[in-house]
Amino acid sequence: MIISHKHKFIFVRTRKVASSSMEIMLADILDKSDFATRQSDREKQTGEMFPDFDSRVFAGFDKRLRPILPFGHAPVSMAYRLFGHQVADYTVFSIDRNPWDRAISTFYWSARGTDIRTRPIEAQQQAFRDYLRQAAAPGILRRWFSINAHRDISQRWLYCIDDTPMVDVMLRYENLEQDLEQLSDYLGLPQKLSIADIHAKRDHRATSSRDLDAFYDEETRALVSRVADWEVTRLGYSYDGGVPPAFQPDPARNTVKERYLARVSRG
Repeated sequence: MIISHKHKFIFVRTRKVASSSMEIMLADILDKSDFATRQSDREKQTGEMFPDFDSRVFAGFDKRLRPILPFGHAPVSMAYRLFGHQVADYTVFSIDRNPWDRAISTFYWSARGTDIRTRPIEAQQQAFRDYLRQAAAPGILRRWFSINAHRDISQRWLYCIDDTPMVDVMLRYENLEQDLEQLSDYLGLPQKLSIADIHAKRDHRATSSRDLDAFYDEETRALVSRVADWEVTRLGYSYDGGVPPAFQPDPARNTVKERYLARVSRG
């Protein structure tokens, strides 16, 4: 997560959407008044543990003495817990992706320490289907403590509060460079944002996995459709792919945000 007081935005970092490259890029426009959670790829590229902005690992306690621990894929609610009404009018943006495509990418990322990419294609397909059935049924550790939350087929919980998206601008992974250009104008930035020359966390996915039909059967295709029904209905994603329609912000987001901020301030 990145919170820029200078440019008045909150970037909510979902998974498998080039978010590491996004944070490396955004680091260039931050200054010492801004906040960013730890990001190892950014730190490797800059050679600095704490580039010129706040990167707290522990942010104290809330009014109920619960620890506030910002992490890379922190939900948007964390921004409001950290800064309250100070960031209430900041532009919130995030990125989403075709859930069927993301599930395959997440599978290969989760198995990056194995020989999965060199196994026969039939073995990769079966391993993916087994993985997907587990990913679609999160247990207590994932649901309550976010352990292995990278396996979640849907990432909407990161940018939603009470299932209402707080997002003002939703970038589409399938149209990222063009959407970044529009975001630059929306934020009034002096230069155009682009990740064209930044490539973090590459080459974990087998080339053969680009063909969705080779990996999905009727059961697993329907499984993703069920778990990601919100993305299908609200964002316009479909199994057949393509670029979904431009995102329309939820008119209820400000009301939900104010209700959450009031809850946080009361403790």
